[in-house]
Amino acid sequence: MTSFLIYGLLLEYATSRSSTPLHELSFLFVTSGLYTTCAWMCRSIMCEKPNTTIPPHEFAVLGLTSMGSTFCSVRSLRYVIYPIQILAKSCKPIPVMLFGVMLGERYHVRKFINVGFIVAGVALFMGGGSSASKKGGGGSFVGIVLLFVSLCFDGGTGAYEDKLMRKSHVGPFDLMFNIQLGKTILSGVGLIIFNQTNEFMKMVNELGVVLLGLGISGAAGQVFIFLTISYFGALTCSIIGLARKVTTLVASIYVYGHHINGVQGCGLGVCVGAMVVNFWGKGGKSHGHKKEDVEEEEERGLLKEDEDVEEGGVEMKVQAGGVQVENV
Repeated sequence: MTSFLIYGLLLEYATSRSSTPLHELSFLFVTSGLYTTCAWMCRSIMCEKPNTTIPPHEFAVLGLTSMGSTFCSVRSLRYVIYPIQILAKSCKPIPVMLFGVMLGERYHVRKFINVGFIVAGVALFMGGGSSASKKGGGGSFVGIVLLFVSLCFDGGTGAYEDKLMRKSHVGPFDLMFNIQLGKTILSGVGLIIFNQTNEFMKMVNELGVVLLGLGISGAAGQVFIFLTISYFGALTCSIIGLARKVTTLVASIYVYGHHINGVQGCGLGVCVGAMVVNFWGKGGKSHGHKKEDVEEEEERGLLKEDEDVEEGGVEMKVQAGGVQVENV
């Protein structure tokens, strides 16, 4: 929680309070490079064997979609305040459900109601006051569109990752290493192709310490997520993930002085309430089972208790049957 709290405050400073606007490709190149280094170290410490059965170009696809998601997510902070990004990320089920419905999937009505409450809460927060946007109504619309595109990239990355996982097992830190290495290479090539190396040097000179802090705090957070799952289980990590979202929201509002009126406060309460109800709904799946039955189902991967923990360009999907690393 401390790692991600530091990450969130640093990201909001870099995108809102710094005299120099954050350059997204430079941000990606520096932070992804630090993530790659951290993943390589953890892979060695955890004795994970590098996957040699998946072709590099398939990992490159994951890196590309992950890069697109991170780029759009960070770019949106030019138009909306950071709490909006946190709330919007809770709407991730929307594009997933839309694609699922088109493919013939069916969802319980409770899922639609829960997502509806989250969307209503975000709408109340966005429409309740001008403080939600940095550039007026038009800026709010652009920011929301960028966040929606980011969520679509998330859904695409998750689907492609599932396809790879069905063919071959990949350790969490090995997958993190390959995705972040792809992002580092792609963002570096982008800096050269678009002739933005001068922007990179400017960012390093003016925000080098902040970028370093973002990379270290985000990478440390991912390591702690993995260790929490390994030693305490998915449920504990889900509780921490929910508390982290609420804490980050409160810290952002308090530290950076975002003015929240009554309507926005109501919207914020609806969003947080929907997240809590969603968490209880998932946690309740195992209440009707005996301990032995739950353990047996977990071994078969039947209980899909999950919590998406998103920071720093990497996302770990916590599942009772194991851990997946996805993109943000």
